[in-house]
Amino acid sequence: MHVQSTVTRFIIVILSCMFGVLLVQPATAAEPLLVKYLGNNASISEDYYLALITAALNATESSHGPFKLMYAREQISSERKHDLLVLGDKINVDRLVGFPTMDGPRKGLIRVGTPILNGFMGYRILLIRTENQAEFSAINTLDELRKLPMGFGKGWEGHVYKHNGFSVAEALTMPMLLKMLAGKRYYFVPLSAIEIDDSYEIDGVPISNIVPEKSLLIYMPLPVYFYVSPSEPELADRLTLGLNYLKTNGQMEKIFQAYFGERLKRLNLSGRKLIELSNPDDDGSLGFPNHQQLKRF
Repeated sequence: MHVQSTVTRFIIVILSCMFGVLLVQPATAAEPLLVKYLGNNASISEDYYLALITAALNATESSHGPFKLMYAREQISSERKHDLLVLGDKINVDRLVGFPTMDGPRKGLIRVGTPILNGFMGYRILLIRTENQAEFSAINTLDELRKLPMGFGKGWEGHVYKHNGFSVAEALTMPMLLKMLAGKRYYFVPLSAIEIDDSYEIDGVPISNIVPEKSLLIYMPLPVYFYVSPSEPELADRLTLGLNYLKTNGQMEKIFQAYFGERLKRLNLSGRKLIELSNPDDDGSLGFPNHQQLKRF
């Protein structure tokens, strides 16, 4: 009995010491989730997408822990950027335009299934020469518009315009597109309503005769999603949860309005003639277009 009692007291002392040590040890801080985003197009602002990622991660911080958003700019091709996203070392999240296709560049990536631009990437304003405004103002139908040759960026969604019967001349960069438009190689360049600017420059020189067209609005079903590296499924799950929360409580709409509201109002979207295009990649995930939202602009 004495031996058992001594052993018991010894075990209790050891356990007490162990727990005492554990109690006074400071809690180990959780390592922040590293979120790596790369902007590779100097003509496109990434501020909205960064704000949305930050808000989604903030909304899930209490349940998933801290994070650190790392942003850099580098002029690399879309193909190279995709390769880096697959690897996940230099970049592990990106926003990509268009529906996913079986053999497309999104293969192998994890799509976060909440569209992030309310369909507005699909609303297009035409960039034209000022001398042609009257000609465009007289256009009312798709048949009339597609008689005019257009310019577009190589690697963008030019196949959608070709599918709808347009003659499309492609250029590698935005400066090349502008030079060819100014040089009358084609009549217009369609750009997203959230990306088109009020004025443009060629080689640093303002060009006053290249302006947004005033009367037409083109629409095609065209979503934008965040895609995550296959090496980061936890990040994909967290963004899915956070974006769904932001959409449900109205925060996503508030962020959208903060970044694009004034721009869209200046473009007078609700006062334009709407011409709709079909998208051969449309998988139905966007549902029917909500053109009623244009009344806000």
